[in-house]
Amino acid sequence: MSAIAYITDSKMLELHRLNNHKTVNFWRLSTNVNFSDFGVGDLVFFLSKDKEHRKRNEKGIVGFGRVKEINVASIKTMWDKYGLLNGYQNIDEFKESILRVSKDKKLPKKISGFLLENVTFFQPIYLSECGIRISNNIESYIYLKPAETVTKLLRLAKESKDLWSDLNDNSEAIEKEEIIFALFASHKKIGDIEETEKILRKARKVLNQFKEEHEGYEFVQNSNNELYRLKGYDLDVVFYNDKEINDRLLIGQVGLYKRYLEDYYDGKVYTRFISSNHDSELNAIMNKY
Repeated sequence: MSAIAYITDSKMLELHRLNNHKTVNFWRLSTNVNFSDFGVGDLVFFLSKDKEHRKRNEKGIVGFGRVKEINVASIKTMWDKYGLLNGYQNIDEFKESILRVSKDKKLPKKISGFLLENVTFFQPIYLSECGIRISNNIESYIYLKPAETVTKLLRLAKESKDLWSDLNDNSEAIEKEEIIFALFASHKKIGDIEETEKILRKARKVLNQFKEEHEGYEFVQNSNNELYRLKGYDLDVVFYNDKEINDRLLIGQVGLYKRYLEDYYDGKVYTRFISSNHDSELNAIMNKY
């Protein structure tokens, strides 16, 4: 899992915050959606121009959301589809904001947008508090690395409520995002076990069937053979098992998961293996550990 901090229009942020928007269309002038190491499931943090530190002139982070979709469309289509979720009261204000940041002061034929979910706001947090120094001249965005930095940022966010957040306690939502980030970051370090396309198609089919029969499960980001579900602050991870997949590799993968997760997350992790007949024989083996 990856994260970026994006320079954001404070007027747009204020509309989202005061309307308690949990879904936001975070629009961009560029139509290039081929980010390096960033996509659906990753986090966008809002870096506000108007929340600078008094002494350091450092821009503050005031919220974040997780990318659900990445779209490219005309300005009219973006407005017709998302309306206030674009961050403005009407399409004229939307166009004016685009003109302000357009280098040639012309409206582009198309713009792009990150559709963000689980959007949360808080009092300004400064990246220097997480060990990151950035230029005050940054024009668009920066990657937030390593993963431990993002974890620290999310933990600070839980302690940085503003008045509006006090009325709508977001600490639980932030903690859940912290757990999901920990899981996705751990998977990114490990990756899927390399298998044939035939096995991966079978895994996807079995896991999709399992999802339909068990509420709340989602695929781990960029994985074909792992599901997860949050139960409170406990984490269930389901791995696909097949007679053609090496059992030792799967057991080793689970061990690595638990080890990496300890770097980011101190809750309970439950693991389960399923096959075409659902429960795998590996569960009996793992229950001994």
